[in-house]
Amino acid sequence: MRVRVGLAFGGVALGVACGRELDIVGALAPSEIIADGGSPLPASSPSGPAIDAAPVDSGACAPTVFVERFDTGFAQWTTYGGVELASIGGESTGQLIATGAKSRAAGLFWIPTVKATSFRATFNYYVPKPPADWEVGDGLTFTWLTSTGTSPLGADASDGQGLGLPADVTGYALALDGWQNSSINDLDAPSFNILALDPARGLPGQYDWHVRTLGPFEPADVYGVWRTIEAVVANGKVSATLRLSTGGQVATLFTDVPIDTSAAVTALGFTASTGDAAAAGYFVDTVTFELTNPSCK
Repeated sequence: MRVRVGLAFGGVALGVACGRELDIVGALAPSEIIADGGSPLPASSPSGPAIDAAPVDSGACAPTVFVERFDTGFAQWTTYGGVELASIGGESTGQLIATGAKSRAAGLFWIPTVKATSFRATFNYYVPKPPADWEVGDGLTFTWLTSTGTSPLGADASDGQGLGLPADVTGYALALDGWQNSSINDLDAPSFNILALDPARGLPGQYDWHVRTLGPFEPADVYGVWRTIEAVVANGKVSATLRLSTGGQVATLFTDVPIDTSAAVTALGFTASTGDAAAAGYFVDTVTFELTNPSCK
């Protein structure tokens, strides 16, 4: 019998960044659309004031907070794999992979210019509800790198079970995995996973890279409408939540999962991939990255 994870809701988490206490769940969370009972609504990115791709807070030597609504393109990003702007419900969003695309690996990264090992990230993602389980594609990740390799970022990215991640990089990813690859011990899909990127072990998706797993989920809980994810990395741990309604219900995905945070973050961003299956489509919007222990490089 196949058992799927039910989402559990928790309270408000508090954190400290740059000397000030923040409501992690409420302070940076963008708006989101959800239907009662999990029924899909017409896709539209959460509304709000237009913010150009630009830092909104600068420290002593460089920006420490970055906010993006994709109103003016990708000037502040490094992209690969045909990332494009896409209008959904009249809102401009970042489209990593279009609905129906096959054999694709795509990425979208912001390169910070200050040194930091801790950060907070919030973003909206949208994966249209697939017409069948096998048509969703391989998955979407939020990724933080601690090295970017010697090739241009994304030049050797892996499609299919590699989730669009570049080769020869180190770091971690929070992945919404839409396809079970039993050869690397994936859970039944869809699932959320913390992945460790280690080029010494092989190409992305060619070894068991799971640090922590959660799933499988009901597709209606993770697909079909805009969702909001928040990830916090600090003090050798990563935590993540999935927001299901504006200012309201929050499901805990991971809490204080041990990871290596000794190396500075070199890139923050998103990847997506599909193999032979036609992708449902992968979209992101309303991104906020905050480096919480910055120093000049």
